[in-house]
Amino acid sequence: MFRKKRPEPVISRAEALEMVPVRNEAVEEIELPGGLVRLAYPLAVKPWFGRLADKVGLWDGRPMTKRVELDEMGTFVWRHIDGRNTVRRIAHAFASAYEVQPREAELAVTAFIKTIGQRGMIGLK
Repeated sequence: MFRKKRPEPVISRAEALEMVPVRNEAVEEIELPGGLVRLAYPLAVKPWFGRLADKVGLWDGRPMTKRVELDEMGTFVWRHIDGRNTVRRIAHAFASAYEVQPREAELAVTAFIKTIGQRGMIGLK
């Protein structure tokens, strides 16, 4: 209750933009009609939840997966995550493709990358 929270690592904006997103190999990519992408990724189940779900018969022990359909812009960014492109390069390509300001593209791309990173779909190196 009175424990101090661990400080989160702080990196500069420039360092964040130079990081390279890498796809999680456990994420399954499904091509949808129209060129969009659906991603299926494994959920990390808390042990207490697993025991509870098992007791009430809602879980058979197999890994749970979640599916998410990406819109056109999300699909664009996902396809540029190849383990070689930096966040900055992806944002630059996004700005060119969608004719938005570079700063706006950086914000959109970094927000998307943060979201899918929190879900365990990518890592950063």
